[in-house]
Amino acid sequence: MEFAYGLDANPFGILFWGIIVGYVFSTVGAAGAVLTFIGQTVLFKFDKAMIKHLITTGMAESEAKAAAKNTLKVHNLMAVIFSPLIAVPRYFKEKRVAIPLALCVAVGVVAGAVIGPMIPMSMKAYKFWFGVVTFLIGIRLFYETTDYARNKKQKLKNISKKFEEKVKELKKSGNWDELAAEGFKVNNFSISGLKFTFWGEEFSINPMAAALGGFFIAIIASMFGLGGGFLLVPYLSSIFVLPMFVVSGTSITIVLVNSVIAIISYLAKGAQPDLMFMGVMLVGIAIGSFVGPVTQKYYKEKYLRMFLAAILFFYGLRFMGVWAALGIPI
Repeated sequence: MEFAYGLDANPFGILFWGIIVGYVFSTVGAAGAVLTFIGQTVLFKFDKAMIKHLITTGMAESEAKAAAKNTLKVHNLMAVIFSPLIAVPRYFKEKRVAIPLALCVAVGVVAGAVIGPMIPMSMKAYKFWFGVVTFLIGIRLFYETTDYARNKKQKLKNISKKFEEKVKELKKSGNWDELAAEGFKVNNFSISGLKFTFWGEEFSINPMAAALGGFFIAIIASMFGLGGGFLLVPYLSSIFVLPMFVVSGTSITIVLVNSVIAIISYLAKGAQPDLMFMGVMLVGIAIGSFVGPVTQKYYKEKYLRMFLAAILFFYGLRFMGVWAALGIPI
């Protein structure tokens, strides 16, 4: 099937990749835009087709590359906007979204998402530094799955154990509404501090620190045309020591805010999204985003982190050019 800019691709392949994107993003709260970018550049070669097409219309090569780069970013962000719309309601129903925390981070995200798209970067530099950041975060997440790291976070282990035991119990009864009974509950919320309870454990958050973190995360994420989940997940789980069962829903809620603002900025910079191409992928993302939250509760918290770390580690090396340097055609 031929899409805009002369791209010839199998729509079923795009649909299938969309399912993978939606499933991963809604399950772990990150890597949705990363996988969308991988699909566009590695599997479907969208960027090359667009650059070639624009040059044939008389556009200068430098302008064509800039337009393609910004369009790739908009496509990434479209993917991470759509998935939260499907996944967040389910997480919210199970009280696994820390709304006050999401609002605190979003305050910083709004400012950061405006600044990020203003930073100039070539396509080559974009891919390389994207790989570096992704690789480092992958290492950090993998470290957090080790016994050494987890023994330092007993609170996290206690919550994970309680949650997993409850899931086993509800598998028999089928009454998943009970899952919300021990979910997110606000104890105190003001500009000076946020305290909430999740599965019997109390957490204390500094709203100002949360907003500051959101500001820098949004600058980096929007600069690369990403939703920010790849940074938000380790930020929320490492700095604030929150369990993945509440991090996932909270992360993709914040991603929604960052993505909307960044998309507007890139459209103003000349991005020309292919609505048909993304329409097919978004259908797949909708399917994957519906299935993700349903199955996520069956995974152990440790394995969720390992899964995300593996994705970021592998593709971080790819975009840094490591696999190509080793002669591995990935």
